Amino acid sequence: MKKISAKSINLDVLLDGLYEESFKGLNEISIKGISLDSREIYENFLFFALKGEKLDGNDFINEAFSRGASAVLTDSKHLKDSKILYLPDLKESLGIISSRFYNNPSQNLETFCVTGTNGKTSCVELISQIAKLINLQCGYISTIGISLDGKNITKPSSLTTPNPINLQRSFFEMVHKDSKQVAFEASSHGLEQARIAGTSIDTAILTSFSHDHLDYHKNFESYKNAKKKLFTELKPKNVILNIDNILGKEIYKELIQNKESCSVFTVSNSEESDFYYSFSRKKDRKLNVALNTPNKEIHFSLNTISRPLASNVICAIASFITRGFNLDKVYPLLKDLDFPEGRMELIPLSKKNNCFVDYAHTPEALKSSLIELKDAFKKTNIWCIFGCGGDRDKDKRPLMGEVAGELSDFLIITNDNPRTENEMDIINGIRQGLRNNLKVKIIPNREKAISFCLREIEQNNEKNILLIAGKGHESYQDISGRKLPFSDHEEVKKFLENM
Repeated sequence: MKKISAKSINLDVLLDGLYEESFKGLNEISIKGISLDSREIYENFLFFALKGEKLDGNDFINEAFSRGASAVLTDSKHLKDSKILYLPDLKESLGIISSRFYNNPSQNLETFCVTGTNGKTSCVELISQIAKLINLQCGYISTIGISLDGKNITKPSSLTTPNPINLQRSFFEMVHKDSKQVAFEASSHGLEQARIAGTSIDTAILTSFSHDHLDYHKNFESYKNAKKKLFTELKPKNVILNIDNILGKEIYKELIQNKESCSVFTVSNSEESDFYYSFSRKKDRKLNVALNTPNKEIHFSLNTISRPLASNVICAIASFITRGFNLDKVYPLLKDLDFPEGRMELIPLSKKNNCFVDYAHTPEALKSSLIELKDAFKKTNIWCIFGCGGDRDKDKRPLMGEVAGELSDFLIITNDNPRTENEMDIINGIRQGLRNNLKVKIIPNREKAISFCLREIEQNNEKNILLIAGKGHESYQDISGRKLPFSDHEEVKKFLENM
């Protein structure tokens, strides 16, 4: 299929209101493409020379010109040339310029932007599925992948929130694929780095908030402020807030006090919220939902045991109702919703034993997953396998150890993308949080940890549930800078086939 590309545009149009210095000839420079990567520069392209965490784009300016760049935008004021323009806030301007180059594609889409510590991917993909049920074509951009038409994942997703150029290009391609809506994730990194700048936000959604990413944000307050940017700086028209967390409550209070022009709706298990929900379990342990909306009470079932996943469904429903969509014909169909791969994904082991693969990689997510299992499966041994990522937030390691120790009957601590860090340093960080005398085993090799646990469960005469947490949908292990093929799901499947 032929790749869709934007038409050429003059540089003065791209920089209107962004570049204040007098520069003759901007209207004579035609731009046919834009890139942050000098290797992707072709004739009449615009190169963005930005200093990143590992590489400095300014070191590749000569290469960009040699490949045909018409001009360069830089964040370095020390560089001067007739075709090198300095923008002190280039990182913040990149999204606006990218949007302009692709003809402001988000203005031609109904946009649903989802943030939260946990639940972003689930909410995004659920929005896309609900859209399909009401005959809408909704593309999505999630941790799992990118779909231009809401049907097939056509691209992998290396970042939760793509860089501004790739984000706007995806929106542009969705428009040309006849998508009318798009749901996408806004990570705290993406918000802090202004990757969403230039995007028109119709509905902004907060799913949850808890400890994460403090290696990047340095402290809890900075992490919180990064999340807030979606609601306070990007000016969404419509806001859905899960207020069962401190951030949701804070944002709601600020938006109301500041009399922002957006419509604000709350989601909670509290009767004071606009969308008030309660859950009950069916005989198969899956959930019945009672949901009070601003207009009426509705009831439906879901194909999950997880109340946090169910709350993401509520956020998705609220985002449609508050934008004026009628979902009356949809509610009976919600029982068939598919939840994303690796989100409390059930793998039956035997008549009395089950395994769940879950992406839980934060203290709150791990706690929630274990609580759900204990609530759904009474008088059952809870086994847990998990680790923590290397070169990432070290503060959460003992917190996750504490949670797993309190809520598991048997605990196996293993690897989870150690990256360049020593695996035992990570494991020892987890062990610092253990507070009780439960049965703990250290098996750094994740494959061996899973097979060991499955063998133990098979030989156990009691009822057992195994939670394999941390990686979910991921198909690799990042070890010593190498991404090696690995899947929790496939490891369980392989064990069952060899039984």
